[in-house]
Amino acid sequence: MQITNKFRLYPSKEIENKLLDNLELHRQTYNILLAELNNQKEIDKAQIQGVIPDMKICDSRFKKLHSKAMQYECYRLFSNLQALRKSKKKRKVGRLRFKGKGWFKTFTYNQSGFKLTQTGKRHQTLWLSKIGNIPIRCHRNINGKIKQITIKKESSGKWYASVIEEKNITIPRQEIKKVVGIDLGLTDVVYDSDNNKITNPRHLKKTADKLAKVQRRLSKKEKGSNNRVKARLKVARQYERLTNIRDDFIHKLSRYYVNNYDAIGMEDMPIINMVHNKRLSKHILDACWGRFRQFISYKAENAGKLYLPINYRGTTKRCSQCGTNNPKELWQREHKCHNCGFIAPRDYNSALEIKRLMNMKIGQELPESTPMEMEALPMVTSVIEVGSLFQNKVFV
Repeated sequence: MQITNKFRLYPSKEIENKLLDNLELHRQTYNILLAELNNQKEIDKAQIQGVIPDMKICDSRFKKLHSKAMQYECYRLFSNLQALRKSKKKRKVGRLRFKGKGWFKTFTYNQSGFKLTQTGKRHQTLWLSKIGNIPIRCHRNINGKIKQITIKKESSGKWYASVIEEKNITIPRQEIKKVVGIDLGLTDVVYDSDNNKITNPRHLKKTADKLAKVQRRLSKKEKGSNNRVKARLKVARQYERLTNIRDDFIHKLSRYYVNNYDAIGMEDMPIINMVHNKRLSKHILDACWGRFRQFISYKAENAGKLYLPINYRGTTKRCSQCGTNNPKELWQREHKCHNCGFIAPRDYNSALEIKRLMNMKIGQELPESTPMEMEALPMVTSVIEVGSLFQNKVFV
């Protein structure tokens, strides 16, 4: 089992210059290998990788790079080529492009060329071959074998290390006792089958004024000036803050559901197609539906819980009690079944339908509620407070 941990690096000015120099040389390595690939009539990976020793002979600057890190650029090139082939099956795409200056953000040490030393203090020490020792803040212990370390420079100027560790552990599958279906939306970002709902915090709307302010200042700076560089960093840090706020919210929300339920079902909506709606695309991306599903998925797997994607087609129209189709417009927020008379909020009915489909999928029979019992639930809506880490419930 492989686990990836992301830690913050605090390089000195001298070390940071070496890191920047390494980034530029790795960019040039990638471009040289890509040029060699374009010149080949028949693709030969071994021949392209054999160019790397010659690069060090012809240009002494490449001796500053670790051999394994340079070989990883060949792996990255062919990974991009494979992804391009898959994309060609879906849509028309061009060829692989050369990386321009400033567009290369990462380089990777694979298997060797690194060492992480535990100092027992606030900062540990990460040693990288050809670079030196860098203070690193490890907020969790690394107990397994480190297989790979990726160094990344964010747009805000901060440096991070993604450490991949390998552990020989087996996570037992938990017995399924509590099942929940989750419907995602824009008014309420989450509405589950236990009648809990989370109002959309609309993080982008709260920070829109600050973003507009720093972007206006950036637009007035002269291109190529130091003031423009400083203004660009302020914009990047503001966007980084927005990303951190979103991730914090989604981490807490996903942790609540993984801790309190044994099986979690969510719709497998094609979000990439939904954002083509220009009127709603900004709000859909701000709600982070895809990221929430991703967090639920990996946390459930690590906890031995079950995550199931459910076919999204018809979950809004179908009545969760009798299965009758009740077509609705987007503005209609209440479900009224013309067959059995079940009345409930639209999203709550969808969550119940997701739970029903999930029970069918896992083959578990849970006690069924009568339409009369279900009808009484929307009168008392349970709202989970995000600020209290979802431990308290407030009834309104």
